[in-house]
Amino acid sequence: MKKLKKTASMGSKRRRTTKHPGSSSSSTEQSECLVAQLPQALIIDILSRLPIRSILNCKSVCKTWLHLMSDPLFVGLHMERSPANLLIQKTPFERIASTELLLVEIVEEDFSNLEIIRLFPNINFPDTDFRILNSCNGLLCLYEDSYGKSEITVHVCNPVLGEYIDIPVVNTDKKFEQHFAFGFSSGSNEYKVLQTFFPDKDITAAPCLAEIYTVGTGEWRSIGNAPFRLENLDANAFLHDSIHWIEYSSCDGFVSAFDFVLEQFKLVALPPASQIHDGVGLMYPSSVGVIKGCLFMTNGVCMEDEKFEIWVMEEYGIVESWSKKFVLSNLEVQHSISYQPLYFLSSGQILLCEDDESIGVYVPNLERIHEDKFYKGKDSFLVTVHNPSFVSLQGISKVEELKVLG
Repeated sequence: MKKLKKTASMGSKRRRTTKHPGSSSSSTEQSECLVAQLPQALIIDILSRLPIRSILNCKSVCKTWLHLMSDPLFVGLHMERSPANLLIQKTPFERIASTELLLVEIVEEDFSNLEIIRLFPNINFPDTDFRILNSCNGLLCLYEDSYGKSEITVHVCNPVLGEYIDIPVVNTDKKFEQHFAFGFSSGSNEYKVLQTFFPDKDITAAPCLAEIYTVGTGEWRSIGNAPFRLENLDANAFLHDSIHWIEYSSCDGFVSAFDFVLEQFKLVALPPASQIHDGVGLMYPSSVGVIKGCLFMTNGVCMEDEKFEIWVMEEYGIVESWSKKFVLSNLEVQHSISYQPLYFLSSGQILLCEDDESIGVYVPNLERIHEDKFYKGKDSFLVTVHNPSFVSLQGISKVEELKVLG
């Protein structure tokens, strides 16, 4: 607050000098004084409500505001209010190494003028080719493709702040079919990475095992057998301290999950099979994720009636709360196009990703995807819903080296 007080003091002295009433300079100085006199908590509250680009611009206003944006009060308030954005990972077909991240703000009132933020466009983030495994509290878990080599690299990063850390993966020559997921334990206020793997190349020779890495400790520890392995992980599937995914070899009628507080695997029951397509067509969910604070699952595209169902669990863990929220018709199932629901708009329309090629708006009353695409990329891309945050890895990574892109 020293700088704010200094500004107010300078303004007071200047007002004692001779100036014409109503002059532009005097008005500016008085405005600066008024801003300086606002309580810190009020400034934090105001800043936490701004769009992400405006907040990033405010960081350059003064050192005081820059400091406020690392204040735990601001970080917490912003996380509660952070609007849903689309995080798009673009990978040009001819230059894989130039992967970049785009943050697209969802403005329901006007899709014609999208706010697109390029996150570190001139620097490969985090310095090589990667894929997004999942997100949690605005942090991403990234997996670096080693192209068949024995070494594996996993990163945790905040793409808005440009911070990331490397998570060491050890004994990779003794682990097979490795899969990772990232989560948060509200009980201990810790971030953790889950790993499942087989101890033998013949995956039928021994049971699947699981290990946990708590960020800040530098060590993996065993948590015993994994009743089902991590696979088919959707990037936006973390809810109630748990990561969710589809593991087709597990019990029918359930979504696989892992609780990062209890450090235990669990199953979340799906709607009764008799309710899905009335017992006809695909019985497995094709994707699972989180939209507006609720777990959802899709029932693929039923080839018999060309319908794509979206189910929502309105009360987490209560099987009776599953409801068939949307039934999408007239989709191009003949070409095996995949659809990924991203966001439910207040108008009743749905943002959908079509085959990792474009993002469209499905209009239920017209039973079609609007011709004007929300987003269409020239290159291959992956998209997920992402709530950006200002959670800094600096206070989390106690033993891991913090790296910052600038």
